[in-house]
Amino acid sequence: MNCSRVYALLILSVFLTSCGQNQTNVPKEPKGKIESEINDIGPNITVRTIKKGRDGTLLIAGPNNSSSSFGDVFRYDPTRAGEKSFTNLTSKIGSHRFWDVLEDRRGHFWFTTTDSGVYYDNGKSIQHFTTAEGLANNQVLSVYEDKAGIIWLGTGGGISRYDGKSFRNFTSPNAPLFYKEPDWNNDIHTIFEDKTGKLWVGTRGDAFVYDGKKFTTLTHKGEPFLDVWSIIEDRKGTIWLSGYNGFRGSSGGLYRYDGSTFTKVSERGAYAIMQDKKGDIWTTGPVNPANWTVQAVSRYDANSLYNEKPIVSEISSGKAFYGLLEATDGSIWFGDATGVYRYDGKTITDFYNKAGQKKYSIDTKQSVVVWKGSMVLGGWEGSTFRGDGFLTGDVDLVKGELLIENRQLVGGAAEVDMATIEQKFDDQLPHNKLPPFFDVKKFPVSTFTITKVETGNDKNTNVPTDGSVRVTREGNIKVTGNLTIEGITKAVTFPAQLYFKDGMDGTVELNGALVVDRTDWGIDSGSEKNFFKSGDGTISDDVKLFIKIVAKKMNR
Repeated sequence: MNCSRVYALLILSVFLTSCGQNQTNVPKEPKGKIESEINDIGPNITVRTIKKGRDGTLLIAGPNNSSSSFGDVFRYDPTRAGEKSFTNLTSKIGSHRFWDVLEDRRGHFWFTTTDSGVYYDNGKSIQHFTTAEGLANNQVLSVYEDKAGIIWLGTGGGISRYDGKSFRNFTSPNAPLFYKEPDWNNDIHTIFEDKTGKLWVGTRGDAFVYDGKKFTTLTHKGEPFLDVWSIIEDRKGTIWLSGYNGFRGSSGGLYRYDGSTFTKVSERGAYAIMQDKKGDIWTTGPVNPANWTVQAVSRYDANSLYNEKPIVSEISSGKAFYGLLEATDGSIWFGDATGVYRYDGKTITDFYNKAGQKKYSIDTKQSVVVWKGSMVLGGWEGSTFRGDGFLTGDVDLVKGELLIENRQLVGGAAEVDMATIEQKFDDQLPHNKLPPFFDVKKFPVSTFTITKVETGNDKNTNVPTDGSVRVTREGNIKVTGNLTIEGITKAVTFPAQLYFKDGMDGTVELNGALVVDRTDWGIDSGSEKNFFKSGDGTISDDVKLFIKIVAKKMNR
């Protein structure tokens, strides 16, 4: 078999691999109520906590991958215009999984983490509290200041009470009524003090109320409330909580407590609950607690709260909603797996990107485009088949981006450096260089621009049912776009799979495979179409491209 022909084949394959992109055309922004404040760049990944700070500011726990893939805590000041509206309060602490935040009555900050205890910033210095200082556990999901100024911390090993000098820990307050192993009663989600001074505690296991002397397990119809993430008291003194009661029947939902009786208000669950100035109750969480893949920001009309079927409006729907707060100006802020949003009664503002689209920059070091080509005729040695002379190689991606909206690929573009085409050989023998099939000086870059994406899974996402965010596969998709090589542009379509690593943590992976006819771009040397003129060195016109794109969420 003619080796030089094989090398030629290799190059031809490579040229197809250059399914990069030079064009920056992207789909037009869809019409809708979401608008963008392009100068405000805040958290752009999972926002689990939103709390009020002093002087009308908001405190938001949610990472921005410009600084950390683990987490950050931001302060938003609505009185300041432009790009400095968001201030990263934890940039000097380092990379940790920040979960909750509190600005205490003295104006000092408390930052909880799930990997490194608690950080306390008094404006002059930062103290770090861990188990070494007496903290019950270094996983801390909540922080609360009671009326006396005592700090309460909900950890993965019980409740820690801090009086400014030392810790007092409460572990295993009551024997679990449902989960016997492990002891999830010590996995604390939320702590809240009502008007009478009692503390209400939500855990992964049973929920409790603490009167200063003893813990009482919250029960309804003889069974405990389980997996409670939020508890509030409205202006009438009614307690609202969401969790599972009668877990054997998966009876999850939103409940209210009038001091003597629990009443189930809705089947909708709630990660967060709040009451606004008008008296409406707001929640974020699953529409059906048995199915965490469908979630919403829900508003319960104040005038119908005590009706058998309250009036509920869905302000926003999606796959994951978390933090929730009413700002001083009456606007509603909520967090989801992609950032933080503000609702003013008419418009939802996305503080990361226009029209809700998120730009992901292609990581050229982790992304790979590999081509594979072969001869038309196989090689034989007697009756033994020696192969079709296939060769593979790769080519370098220069730059590019993907556009993601609502966990779906909607656009993107990429560029490929045609001077980097490489051939791969399994042996260590010397080989001739590939002939110059491409006019690299005239056309140094090949480009690919996405024009259409079709989903093969009806846009259903494999979101874990426990509400956590892990590696998920978004399913099969079909990508169509314009491939430009040596000044010639052709439309191509190929199958792919889209993955989000650790949910929406800022990294997405696209795996695809594309078969192209090289002659469509004028690469016809040794073509099958010229078989009778090419002799035994005829190269297949079809070249297969294997594409792995790794992209990370970028700032505007």
